[in-house]
Amino acid sequence: MLTAAMLVAVLTAGCGSFKKVSKENDRLRARVLDLEDENRELAGRSAELDGQLQLLIRDLPIPQEVRDATPHVTDISIGSVSHATDTDGDGRADAIVVYVEPTDGRGRFVQLVGELSVHAATLPTDGDAITLGRVTLGPRELREAYRSTFLGTHYTVEVPITIADPATQTVCTVKVEFVDGRSGRRVTGQQPMDLEP
Repeated sequence: MLTAAMLVAVLTAGCGSFKKVSKENDRLRARVLDLEDENRELAGRSAELDGQLQLLIRDLPIPQEVRDATPHVTDISIGSVSHATDTDGDGRADAIVVYVEPTDGRGRFVQLVGELSVHAATLPTDGDAITLGRVTLGPRELREAYRSTFLGTHYTVEVPITIADPATQTVCTVKVEFVDGRSGRRVTGQQPMDLEP
C-alpha cells in the first residue's frame, strides 16, 4: 500500500513538472516568433537605409529614362467604403474612417511620401463651412497608414469629429490634400459622406 501511494505521488509530481516544461516551451516558441518578426522588420529597414545611403554616395544626376519612368501622384480619391463610426457607443458618429486611394498618371495605385491632410466639414446653404474634424499625417505617420486588405490597397485615416447638431448635420464633405515630400506639388480630392454611424 505504501509503495502504491509513493508511486502515485511520484507520478503526480512528474505531471506537474511536465506541465511546467510545456508552458516554458510554449513561451519560448512565442518568443522565437516575435524575434523572427523583429528580424524581418530590421532587415527591411536596413535595406531601405542602404538604398538611401547609395543615393547619397552616388553624386550623379538621375538618368532621364529613370526620371521619365518614376510614377508620381496625379490623382487622389476617397474610397467608397469610407464611413462614419461611433467609437463610444452613444449612437452618434464621433469619427470618420477615410480610405485614401492615390493613383499615378496611368491610374495605378502609387505610394505616398509626404504630408496628407484630411478635413471634414459641413457646408450649410445659409452660412460658412463648419469644421467637424481635421487630421494631418507627416511622412512617417503616412507610411504607417498604408494598408493592403480585401478592401484593396489604400491609406486608412481616422479623423475624430464633433457634430454640434446631429439633427441637421447628417452629411459632411471630406477633403484630402497630399503635399509631395520631394516636389512640394499638391494633389487634392473630396467627396460627400453620410454621418450616420
